[in-house]
Amino acid sequence: MVNVYDSANQVAEDLQKTPQFEALKKSLESLKNNPESLKLYGEMDALQKKVMAAQQAGQPLSDDIKKEYAEINTKVSNNDDLKDMISKEQAVFQLINDVQNTFTKPLSDLYKDLENKN
Repeated sequence: MVNVYDSANQVAEDLQKTPQFEALKKSLESLKNNPESLKLYGEMDALQKKVMAAQQAGQPLSDDIKKEYAEINTKVSNNDDLKDMISKEQAVFQLINDVQNTFTKPLSDLYKDLENKN
């Protein structure tokens, strides 16, 4: 019997060996070694949590949060460590998205067959 969890765990291990993951890991180490960048990352992370909480609660973003978001965005766009980390993070998530599409293709194909019957 096939255990897809074993396969998923293997994919997780393999992900850590990809160039994209290694590049992100290196970028995060660089960020950790720059106190200014690390502080800004903390501010950005805290703001993202506020935004997500508001969205999950179905609340519009307050003017204060919008202003804070604009300020953080400007700071991040001027910080090489954070720009590099975000770029590397996007590459990892693109890889994960590609793998996810591979995983879900059989399911999509099942439904595609239904669409063709209509």
